[in-house]
Parts: sequence; structure tokens; C-alpha cells
Amino acid sequence: MASPGNTFGPLLGALLVGGLVSNILYGITCAQTFTYYRRSENDRLFLKLFVTALWVLDTADVFIVGHILYWYMVINYTNPLSLVMPVWSLIVHVTFTSVSNFLVRGMFANRVWKLSHGNIILTGGLLLLSLTDLVCGITITVKAFGLALDGFSSLSTLLYLNSAASLTADAAVALALCYFLYRSRTGWERTDSLIAVLMLFSINTGLLTVLDALASLITFAIMPSNLIFFAIYLCQSKLFINAFLATLNARETLRNGGTRSVAIQLSRVTQSHTTYSDTTMAASSVPQQFLEDKPMDRYSMINQTRSHKISAV
Repeated sequence: MASPGNTFGPLLGALLVGGLVSNILYGITCAQTFTYYRRSENDRLFLKLFVTALWVLDTADVFIVGHILYWYMVINYTNPLSLVMPVWSLIVHVTFTSVSNFLVRGMFANRVWKLSHGNIILTGGLLLLSLTDLVCGITITVKAFGLALDGFSSLSTLLYLNSAASLTADAAVALALCYFLYRSRTGWERTDSLIAVLMLFSINTGLLTVLDALASLITFAIMPSNLIFFAIYLCQSKLFINAFLATLNARETLRNGGTRSVAIQLSRVTQSHTTYSDTTMAASSVPQQFLEDKPMDRYSMINQTRSHKISAV
């Protein structure tokens, strides 16, 4: 006979751990959102509203996760039969995750569109994969109502399709961004170093979400009758939101790093007009799609104006 620990561990224990990690990630989301608003005075209103919408959506999801934990661990603490039927909040969380991921992928697809100079096939493929993930998530939510936990196997096709679309979309976004950034190299050491940092950001954008989706998929395939796969899935949207906010908050650091590098170079070559121009050109050749939504500062405008004047001499 199975002990209570062996019975509740993969169910309540998994939900508890997944919920705690999810709440930690939400705390990081709040910190990153606060940091963004401190640095976003020059961003477009659309981007500010978009970040606000993501935070509101993530906050609502925290209450959803809180209800899941409260339902199973407080209200039904002495009712083991409650584990047979998934509570409504557990099912609705799938839609929240799919909507959140769809919105963030849309922003990354926009970056791919700009970096690829309007590659319709590539960008359209990314959006199609994202839309597939969204539709599957909503469909799973609708069909899961009324199903017992052990009946989730009847949704296995949708669950596999949902995970496959999510995995492929995240990996494709990271690879596409890295590819087009790699093609943007100029041969200038400072510029190429900055591009390498941007490529690293792109890899990190998709890596954690790919690993999370893959782990959730594997655990569902191996153990579909417990909630370990769902505990891993609880963190997916928050990982994606934090990856997106990290790229936004890194823009100022990247700009300042590039500006300081140029300033150091310029101070050493004030006697050479040619070197002055080339250094400025190298700094301005960094892909601006990663540094978007902030108008060019006065220093950069002066440098570009001087560069054009020098090249015209």
C-alpha cells in the first residue's frame, strides 16, 4: 500500500514547489518592471502600456496560482478526493500562460522582422507557431473542464502540439536573432563585442523557456497521472516575461557601454580625422533593433553629424 507521502508528493508537493518558484519569479518580474519604468522616459507609449499589460497579466496569474495552492492545501486539506478533479484555476492557468507567451513572442517576432529587413516567411512562421501555441492552450482549457486528472491523457495530442509549438517558436526566435546579429558584424572589435553580448541575450531569451517546456513535456510523457509536469509549467510564462524585461532593461547599459568605448577611442585620435570618422561609424553600426524605443541621445546625434561632415571633407 502506498504511503500518504508517496501519494501526495507528486501531487501536492509538486504544486507547492512549482508555486513557490513561480512566486519568486513574479518578485523578479516586479523588480524588473519597476526598473523599466525608471529608465523608460523616452520609450513609446505603446511599449509602456505593453509592459503594464504583461505585469497585470502576470499579477492575475499569481492570484490564479495562489488559488490552486489554497484550494488543495487549505480548503481540501483533509479531502484527498479533491485531487481527483483539477480545480478551475489550475485549468485557466493554461490560457493565461498561452496568452502571455503569445504577446511576448509577438514582440520578439517584431525584432526578427526588423533585423531581417522584413522577411515575411520567417516572421510569419514565428507568428504561426505562436498562434498554434495560443489556440492549443485555449482549447485545452475548454476541454479540460469536467475531466478528472487521470483523464488528461485524452488531451495528450493537444498537450504535445502545444509544447512542440512553444519549443519550436522559442528556439526559432533565439536562432533567428543570433543569425541576423551575426550577419551584422562589422569587423570593428568594439562593435563586434557588443553584438556578441546581444547574441548572448538572444540565446538566454529562448534557452530557459525551451528547457522549461521540454522538461514539462518529458515529465508529462513519463508521468501523466501526477502534477509534476504542471508544476514545471507554472513557471513558463514568468520566465518568458523576465527574459523580455531583461532585454529592455539592458538597453541603457549597452548604450552607455558603447558610448564610453567610443569616447575613449576619440580621445586618443583627435589628430586623425579618418580614425575619428571610422570609430564613430563603428559605434553607430550596432543593430538598433535591440536598442529600440528610445530616441537617439544628443551625444550620438552630434557624433553622427560630425562623422558625416568629416566623411564629406
